[in-house]
Amino acid sequence: VRPYKCDLCDKAFTQRCSLESHLKKIHGVQQSYAYKERRAKLYVCEDCGSTADSQESHLRHLQERHPDSPLLRKASRKAATTLHGIMGAPSLLHSSAPCS
Repeated sequence: VRPYKCDLCDKAFTQRCSLESHLKKIHGVQQSYAYKERRAKLYVCEDCGSTADSQESHLRHLQERHPDSPLLRKASRKAATTLHGIMGAPSLLHSSAPCS
């Protein structure tokens, strides 16, 4: 099955990129596509379903609403593995209370 058909000749292709390459090389036609904008990442609380649009907001929610949840420790570890988590929000990862 070759679903990508050339409108200028009888050729057909299995992949869109092959059709685009054919159009450019054989017919001199440059395709222009508008790429879809990627949606912003959404962080969802597994305990209550609350949503946040940033990792920092999600961590803050967990600290305020679910301080004893194992999800807080999991989210804090995940944030610490990213440069942004380490450099951008150290106060979210550590409280002033001593570690137990």
